[in-house]
Amino acid sequence: MKLLRFLSIAATTTLILFASCDYIEDPIIPFTGGYNVELYGNPPVFQLATTLGKNVLVEDFTAHQCGNCPPAAEIAEGLAVSNPDRVFPLAIHAGNLAITNDDYPIDWTNEDSNIYWAQLDFQANPLGRINRKGGSGNFFAPAEWTSEVASELISETPLQLQVKTFWHPNIGDGHLNIHVNGQFTSGDLGGECRLAILFTESSLIGDQLNYGEDPEHVTDYQFDHMLRGSVTGAEGLVVIVDALAGEEFQSDYTFNWNPEWIFENSSILVVASNEDGEVVNCLSHHLAE
Repeated sequence: MKLLRFLSIAATTTLILFASCDYIEDPIIPFTGGYNVELYGNPPVFQLATTLGKNVLVEDFTAHQCGNCPPAAEIAEGLAVSNPDRVFPLAIHAGNLAITNDDYPIDWTNEDSNIYWAQLDFQANPLGRINRKGGSGNFFAPAEWTSEVASELISETPLQLQVKTFWHPNIGDGHLNIHVNGQFTSGDLGGECRLAILFTESSLIGDQLNYGEDPEHVTDYQFDHMLRGSVTGAEGLVVIVDALAGEEFQSDYTFNWNPEWIFENSSILVVASNEDGEVVNCLSHHLAE
């Protein structure tokens, strides 16, 4: 297993040193890009992480033709407001109620949201995952989210995350340099640790069915924390195997910005998970800050 750990770290280093737009063939970390070291120089060096505990990812499976979904979104938002920088909502639009028609014309789904939807053992809106407790197929009803979040906030994690971003708006549609550092400050993590880097966007306006409103068809509903896409794919990339206390990893990427997304309203969401799919830790960073 030491060899696997070495290969994982070596593959990450390869992304840093040999960034390109060509496909990088690697049995541990396949990726179609990397960090542009020639243009931007060496990536930043992170200091020792300050242990803050385990953060919580609240994945809200929602859809614009789901009349019961807006109250669930309010629960997720309230948990984030009550626990700033510790609880991070992710609105995942997927399922039959996310299809488009004349009344609901905007397609809010994407490849990543469809992958997450397919992982669920039972598919319905609104349901949620709290740090993917019980595995990626497990889910909780909105009424259970508050207690599950409270439980996760006091649980332990061996991994602390840090993130830095640098925005270069004058190159093409913009380059976003993303640097994620993970430090295992206590305990061990057996098996694979995967890192997913996701993009969310807020203040999006569109049609939403809301049974609590009159009329129920709201034409100017505000969608927040919406999953828009990813750097790494929904399931993430393996960054280390059988991690021990004192080990760390760093992943560095130069991302070509999607011009359909409003930069000032966007954030990156970093999710580290174990080989069972459960979230080990997570961290969000608003890009305009």
